[in-house]
Amino acid sequence: MLRLLVLGVLLGLALAGPCRERPYTLETDEGLLGGEDMTYDGEVLVFEGRACLEREGLYLEAPVIRYLEKEGSFQAESLKGEAEGWRVEARVLLGKELKEVRLAQGQLKAEVASLALGTPLKGRGILLESPAYRVRAEEATFTREEAQLKGFLATPCPCGEDVRLAMEEATFLVRTGELKGDATLGLWGLEVPLEEARANVNRRPDLKNPLILSSSDTGGWTLGLQDFPLPRPGDEIGQWPRRFTLLASGLGTSQEALRLGLREGGRGAEVQLGYAPGVKAYWDDLLFAASPSPPDADTPRLEARYTPSFHLENLTLRPFLRYAETGRSQGTTVGLEGSYRTALEEGPFSLTLSPTFLAALYPGTPYPPYLSLGGSLEGSFGEGGLSLRLRFGGRLEPLSHTPPFTYEKRDEFQSLSLKGGYGPFTLAYTLENPLGNRVDRLEGEYRDNALGTFRLAYVRGSYGEVRFGYAMPLPDRTCCQALWLAPELGWGEGGPSRYGLTLRYYDGCFAYEVRAQNVLKGQYGETTGLGFSFGLSLR
Repeated sequence: MLRLLVLGVLLGLALAGPCRERPYTLETDEGLLGGEDMTYDGEVLVFEGRACLEREGLYLEAPVIRYLEKEGSFQAESLKGEAEGWRVEARVLLGKELKEVRLAQGQLKAEVASLALGTPLKGRGILLESPAYRVRAEEATFTREEAQLKGFLATPCPCGEDVRLAMEEATFLVRTGELKGDATLGLWGLEVPLEEARANVNRRPDLKNPLILSSSDTGGWTLGLQDFPLPRPGDEIGQWPRRFTLLASGLGTSQEALRLGLREGGRGAEVQLGYAPGVKAYWDDLLFAASPSPPDADTPRLEARYTPSFHLENLTLRPFLRYAETGRSQGTTVGLEGSYRTALEEGPFSLTLSPTFLAALYPGTPYPPYLSLGGSLEGSFGEGGLSLRLRFGGRLEPLSHTPPFTYEKRDEFQSLSLKGGYGPFTLAYTLENPLGNRVDRLEGEYRDNALGTFRLAYVRGSYGEVRFGYAMPLPDRTCCQALWLAPELGWGEGGPSRYGLTLRYYDGCFAYEVRAQNVLKGQYGETTGLGFSFGLSLR
């Protein structure tokens, strides 16, 4: 015993480190044990006063650490420290295992039922919380760079596991948050094998609803699948580049059509049958389209287009070379569209300028050139509970209001908006198209975390209209089931002008939305009639 203690003291003097600086140290199989005071009770060494246990990749502190020399085991409570880059808090150390352990690193937090002190660290009963997923695993082996997980299951749902990713074995890269392994994706009771898959615990999966069910104000229904994912081995969950579309539109009207499409990233093809039949193929910046029976004189019978983009700091340039044949025009277009954005901030003040332009020439044709100039200027102030914003935007067509093709046409408009808010109150005024179909809108809003959001607006366009709106407070993610309502009502000259309702049901994983609105009298050509849509999104 004395020889072991002397060896520990000599090592403590020879090597520099947090635990090695303690007055009393002892080398054990699990690392260097130290403290400011030490007593010996039979076969138990008691280290007190910032007692610590240290080795490469592991450092723990506790008020008291007891070392059972014969068994080579430890006893301690309320431990804190670091293990393989993770901040550690543990309720107790028994033998060579930490019990009821809490780990943290960056945005990641984990609870571990037990963590063995061997090399590498091995844990059982792991629950991990990240910005995007809740993760559980039966076993895990931790190193500084990665963790090997067994019996792995992850879900982005705040409650339940209606959407889940299961892997028998997974590799977790701690620094990037990336997960790799042979996976199965669970959707409700359906299990979809993905073979090799990737996920990132710091990034929410982009699981958009591919089911489309809606009716337009013209009376037609749209039903089908849009951008339905087709996973491939190695794709990241929710970032699948290959998508399939099978969509029927205009059902119940004379414009019934069926659209089939397949895309992978920026490449793909579409075929439309029925109303406005045609084909379309695109390959990054290239597009080819043809239609034997266009629906109007502006839709091309034939189109070929090349539209690359170039970005230089705040400047974006999009040249385009296009050939098109329509019912009223035919020829080649050479054009350039650009935008620039610059911002200046000084304390609570900010100013943003965003000019835009589009220029087009039609070589070999009698059509005159086309030019569109526009942009916006926005200033804002924010300090404490006070916020102010002033924005002006507009666009002019100085050469001609009717280019030969609608692809490059940028309609003229003018818009001025002022918005001020203090605490839960907001007041805004918007003026649109003062030189044409002028629309004035004055709106007040009151937002309360407990009561919801109340809106009252006066709109003056082709007629005067008062609009009322209310939205319930959004449920907290910890709430596993909730209903949310947002009714709206418009009252114009002589009676109601519009009414609508948005209803959402939240379960443990999804938000199901049904929205209906009936416009009885529109503003300046606004389409009237009943519209309906169904939506599904991940919470």
